[in-house]
Parts: sequence; structure tokens; C-alpha cells
Amino acid sequence: MNTEEKESRQLLRLNKEASRKKPLHYIGVAMILLTIIYIVDEITSNMNAAMQPYVLFDLFNISSRNVNTPEYTKAFNVVAPIQVFSNLLLIITPFYKALSDKYGRKLFLMINTVGMGIGMCIVMTSQNVAWYILGMLFMMFFTPNDMQVLYIMETAPKQKRATYSFIAKGIALVSVSLIGVFSRIFLNDNEPSSWRLVYAIPVVSAIVIGLLSYLFMHETPVFLEQRMGYLSLTKDEREKKLREDKEKGTSEEGGVFKAIRFIFTNKQLRWIFIAGFIFFATTFYTSYYATVLEGAMSTDMVATALVIYPFFNGLVTILSGFFSDKLGRKKVCLILGSVTIIGLLMFVLSCRLGLGPIAAGISYGCSIGGLWSMSDTLILTMPAESSPSGMRSSVMGTISVLIGAGMFLGQTIFIVCQNFLPMDVLFMIICLPFMALSLIILITKVKETKDADLDNITADTYK
Repeated sequence: MNTEEKESRQLLRLNKEASRKKPLHYIGVAMILLTIIYIVDEITSNMNAAMQPYVLFDLFNISSRNVNTPEYTKAFNVVAPIQVFSNLLLIITPFYKALSDKYGRKLFLMINTVGMGIGMCIVMTSQNVAWYILGMLFMMFFTPNDMQVLYIMETAPKQKRATYSFIAKGIALVSVSLIGVFSRIFLNDNEPSSWRLVYAIPVVSAIVIGLLSYLFMHETPVFLEQRMGYLSLTKDEREKKLREDKEKGTSEEGGVFKAIRFIFTNKQLRWIFIAGFIFFATTFYTSYYATVLEGAMSTDMVATALVIYPFFNGLVTILSGFFSDKLGRKKVCLILGSVTIIGLLMFVLSCRLGLGPIAAGISYGCSIGGLWSMSDTLILTMPAESSPSGMRSSVMGTISVLIGAGMFLGQTIFIVCQNFLPMDVLFMIICLPFMALSLIILITKVKETKDADLDNITADTYK
């Protein structure tokens, strides 16, 4: 079948999809399904970090169940470097996500959700390190794509897009506390493999809700309009449209390599990248916090901390959205960065001084709420508000990968040094200076973008 026949069949299918009558309360049902998918995404993103010590105890036969032993350090040294190199998957994700522009959001919403479930299932059933790592790679590939976020933005009524996205994200972040609930129910110090049961409900939920989404969700109106419009054009009309799109707004054209050149030659974006890269080097502690908790308190107390921290993560995240539009991006980043630093300091002290799971959970939740909210501002919001229309999509996709590479730096330093110093001490030694340096660069070198007119930004706007 040639390209023209394939496109003709796709256009016919999309026309049929567009003519499907939506149920009376479709938006409500869609938002419930998308919110559940968001919950699955957040639980999948946090599950491996929360369960890491118990997985290593089991797979490496560490009978002492003590994270401060040489046996645990040896096991950690096997798994952690692979986690670092698995971040190379970030290079692939922009190309994977781009497929939804051609084949539709609905298909990839299902693939992404079921993929997360399969990844957790592989981890849950692993009997050796290789199988565990394979499942971990599955999970790390599918979680960054956030297809449910794109679906919400393209499905919700225009005037309520931000509100719906905000509500769904807040519910999803708080729902991570379910990991703690499942831990309290299923984890048993006397049964090394009991950690597997913690994965069971999330696995079933991900696969079932992923399949249901394909049955009940309609294709997004934005995709249907864009794709059907494109497929309806003749070859000459497509070439003409391509020329017109390149001439719109600015002379800059999109594309990954052009975006890289633009990021490094544009002063505003270059400093955003530098600040973001340095800040992202501190995110490694979110992968190893459970080991620090396990070394400071009992398994039941760790489970309590896992229940508590998502609520404060969600609270800080929600508040950051409100304050960002009122105070501006730079001021809110200064506040978020300070919350991150103070929260991390209090988390370490809570574990060191034996202040209990409630203090540890509150401080860790506030810390990562500030961490990820500031990361979103540096990776998504400020680059979007600093880029010309013709480059915006390419710049956002490219700078997120470039800034994300900062995780390599932090994780590499951490993995080497944890052989000589306690993990919580390294959190302080590595993270606090990097966070402070990032904030200094952001405040002194980057210009405010809050009131940017997205339709009229040029390469010279922030000179």
C-alpha cells in the first residue's frame, strides 16, 4: 500500500471518528478517565524510588535488611549506574511523542498507559536483576511522555484548560500517598518478596484503564482538525502551506538542530539552560530518599512518611501555580528554590535526629514540591515565553532534553561518592550548592517572562 492509499484510509477513519456522537456527559467521563491515568503516571514515576531498598534486599538476598551495610552498597552500585544511563531514553522520547501528531492521541494514550502497567508488571515479577532493570527501563520510557496532559489540553473547553489540568495534577500528586497505603498493607519485614504485592493494584489499574481509554475516549478535536486538514490538502497545497508556515511570525525555522543552535546563541535561552542544567543536577535525591528513610526508621514508619509527603508535594505544586502568575517566574522560582533547600535540609535533619515519619514526610513533600515546580518553570514555562512562534515547539522539546541531561552530572557524582559518605550527607553537599548557584544565575542573568506576548516574541526580544 502506497503513501496516498494509507493517507486516504486514515482520512476516512478520522472522518468517521469526527462524526461519532459524544455522550451527554462525555467531558466529565473523559476527565475522570484522564485523571485516573494521571494518577497511574505519578504512581509509576514514584514507585521504583519508594520500593528500591526492599527490591534490593530481596533480589540480592540481603538478609540483614540494613541499608547501611556493605552488601547493600554493593547492590546499589550494580543498579544505580544503569539508572543513570537509562536517562538516555530522554533522547528518544521527543521522536516517540511526535508519532501522536501523525497517528493520533487516543492510540498513544492507550499505549503509554498500558506500557507503564507492563513495566511495573515486569518489575513485580522479576526474579533477577536483569529482569528488574528491564521493567525499570519500561517505566522510565513511558512516564515522561505525559500524554494525558496533552489530551486534557486538547479536550477540555478552552476557557477551562488550565483549571482542569491543575485539578488533575493536584489529585494525581496527592494520590501518590497510595504507595504508602499499599506499603502499610502489604510490606512485611519477615517476607522478603512482600514488596511485589505493592505493585499489584497499580499494575492491574494501569492495564485496565489504558484499554478502557481506547474504548471510551474520543480522538481530541485539535488533532482531528489538524490532521484532517493536512490530509485533505493536495501535494502543491502542502508545499505552499509549508512555505507560508516558515514565513509566519519570524524568520526562524523549527527543528532540533536549529533549536540547539538558537538556544546557545540566544542570551536569554542560554542562561535559562545553564540555570536549569545546574538545578536539574540536584534531582537525583528523589530516586534515593526511601533508602535514607529506611536507614533512619522502621518499615512501618517509612510507610507513614510515604503516605504523608504527597499531600505536601501537591499543596506546594498547586500554590506555585497561583503565585507564578501573580509574582512572576523569577520571584516564584526564588521562593520555590528556597522551599526546596529548606525542605531538603529539614528532611535530612528529621532522619538524623529521629524526629519521626511525619516530620520527614512533610519536609520531603515540601522539598520535592518546590523542586519539580521550579523544574517545570525552567524547562517548560520560561523557554516557551522566551521563544519565537516559529521555534517555540522545537525549543521546548530540545531544551527539556538538554536540561534533563543535568541529572547525569548529579547522579554520577552521587553514585561515586556514596561509597565513601552517607547518602543524606551527600544530599546536602551536592544539592544545596547547586541549587543556590542555579538561583543566583536565574536572578542575575535571566529576564522576567511573565508578561510576554507569545505572538510577538522575536530573537531580539530579550536582548
